[in-house]
Amino acid sequence: MEKRKTLFWLNSVFALLIIVVDILFITLGRAYIFKSLASILFVVLGVINMYFAFSFKERNPHFKFVMLTGLVFACLGDIFLIDFFLVGAVLFAVGHIFFFVAYALLNRINWRDIALSLIIFDLSLLLILLAPIFDFQGMLPVVIVYAFIIAFMLGKSISNLFEKDYRDKNLLIMLGSLMFFLSDLMLLFNVFADVSRVFDILCLVLYYPAEILLAISISYSGRNDKEMGVFRKIFCRIFQQCFHILIPLLPYRQPKILKNMDEVILALKEEKINKILLVTDKSIRGLGLTKELEEKLKSAEISVFVFDDILPNPTTKMVEAGLEIYLKNHCAGAIAFGGGSVMDTAKVILARSRYPKKSIAKMRGLLKITKKLPPLFAVPTTAGTGSETTLAAVITDAENRDKYAINSFPLIPKYAVLDFKTTLDLPKSVTATTGMDALTHAVEAYIGKSTTRLTRRMAEEATKLIAENLVTAYDQPHNAVARQNMLKASYFAGVSFTISYVGYVHAIAHSLGGQYGTAHGFANAVVLPFVLKSYGKSAEKKLARLAVTIGVAKREEDRHTASQKFIAFIEGLNKHFGLPNFIADLKAEDIETLAHHADKEANPLYPVPKLLGATELADIYTQLLSQR
Repeated sequence: MEKRKTLFWLNSVFALLIIVVDILFITLGRAYIFKSLASILFVVLGVINMYFAFSFKERNPHFKFVMLTGLVFACLGDIFLIDFFLVGAVLFAVGHIFFFVAYALLNRINWRDIALSLIIFDLSLLLILLAPIFDFQGMLPVVIVYAFIIAFMLGKSISNLFEKDYRDKNLLIMLGSLMFFLSDLMLLFNVFADVSRVFDILCLVLYYPAEILLAISISYSGRNDKEMGVFRKIFCRIFQQCFHILIPLLPYRQPKILKNMDEVILALKEEKINKILLVTDKSIRGLGLTKELEEKLKSAEISVFVFDDILPNPTTKMVEAGLEIYLKNHCAGAIAFGGGSVMDTAKVILARSRYPKKSIAKMRGLLKITKKLPPLFAVPTTAGTGSETTLAAVITDAENRDKYAINSFPLIPKYAVLDFKTTLDLPKSVTATTGMDALTHAVEAYIGKSTTRLTRRMAEEATKLIAENLVTAYDQPHNAVARQNMLKASYFAGVSFTISYVGYVHAIAHSLGGQYGTAHGFANAVVLPFVLKSYGKSAEKKLARLAVTIGVAKREEDRHTASQKFIAFIEGLNKHFGLPNFIADLKAEDIETLAHHADKEANPLYPVPKLLGATELADIYTQLLSQR
């Protein structure tokens, strides 16, 4: 970590020196000693980055040598360009060839490289041949060959962005290559056209930053670093900010609340539904929780078809099995009676009914479902998942055990049935873990960077209700007030995170559920304190507010102390419920894969207070492992 900091400061100092020398060259009457010095400095910067890259034991050593060679030829080209333009151009062309080879060492040459490069070359050729302002004075063949070479360098750098390996390094390289290309374009105008000196200045303004980026790319690995790469961070924050800005324009809606089963029957009549799919699990049905509803449906002459093969962490196979029953019996809607797994399954069954040719995997991610779905009645039997309010469904791929989220507005249930009687006979362990699930929803939504006045208020209220009622509901299972308040808390937290999203706790919990079948609420409860600690100062202000809200800290206490008291409160809840501070099934050899899945799910979507890459996420998994 110290080496990374040292390299950061060295890169910053050299970049500043190069830019200062460049400015001196532009302003002091083109004193060429400054131009040569700036060129030598970016080669030295490349050497420094190569030295550190080897000390970091980065992959692909040939890339480093080839990139440094390209920088050397660019430096020589820059120096010779002053008095020997043709020699300088040839040296630059050779440098671009070395850069192209270096890029190919990161990602093999493919058809996309050639296609993009030829498109860029064709556009360049059109400009060279058709623009009337150019006078090439017999240098046209040289200019065309040079354009061909640099077009392939830029085309390859853009094409590499589509590859899975070295994504952040490729982004840095692409930016440097693009600036290099634009710099040469300015040089073309400056040398072969009668234009103002602005083009000369633009050429230099683009050129030296381009060389700085290419020099830094020798050691830069982005998300392979201990910390997430700066360019990926910028992309994530821009992505998240765009969604935050769009929140008022997006079709969020809250389900209509029904208080009991009689109101469910009335709503079904209003919807003119006479065939309904009841999605539940065998334990809920075995306890007789669905008996009242089934009897009322029968009395109302509404045909009900039961699919009760739902297990925790529902799979794609479960969805397809439920879909078969739904379609076979020509159902017109569904009732999801159970916890989050039941509701998630019902949501995707209805989605598949409207998209018969679209696989579940293709629904993964954001806004892949746009058609209006048949009515969904969500009857939560746990006070925690918040699935009765959300646009999300989490499904596990039955083949590769990858657990992923589907997020689309039509998935929000049309009705939410908040009847505390359905939660009275919950096992104590389920009361605890689903309650902690609701707390996780509220906390992650609250501390994120996409909150609104509504979501902050609801998250605070949910956190307060949970702090006041979860232990009572656990210790006194038939306490009606505590059960009703927990249902309200779950609903508030659900609305909050539907709009403001969750964070790395959920991403990690989903990966554990997909790999080992770890119950989602249990995983959230165990992981939550570890992730909150990893956020450090970035989350302290909001955690301190929550601490004051629930009464575990005083307003006059400093943020750090108050936030630590809130985390301690969570750890105290876990201890009261007998929950461990480790994941027993977690295997060290799986951590890299799990961290990759969590990284892929969370970034760039989740507006977390502090961005973490795969390596930093792997550190959290390691902590969960080492607590045994």
